[in-house]
Amino acid sequence: MIKLKKGIVSQKVGQKTTIFDGEKSVLYTFNETASFIFDQLKKEAKLEKIVDLMAKKFNVKKETAKNDVEEFVKTLKAKKIVS
Repeated sequence: MIKLKKGIVSQKVGQKTTIFDGEKSVLYTFNETASFIFDQLKKEAKLEKIVDLMAKKFNVKKETAKNDVEEFVKTLKAKKIVS
């Protein structure tokens, strides 16, 4: 299961999400797709469910959604936003 790092503050503005990592004093802004994935991670949804929901919402193939989700989660892990 993927968990958000403690101390991460997020705010949704329109279809974008801005998160602040207080430990590093870094601000990130996510586009609509990244915001959707991030929202699902906050709900502790499993990756398979996120892929299914994303494929339906954005009308893309499951394979495309899976690649996007995996790449985004990899980026979040590299920035130590999730573990």
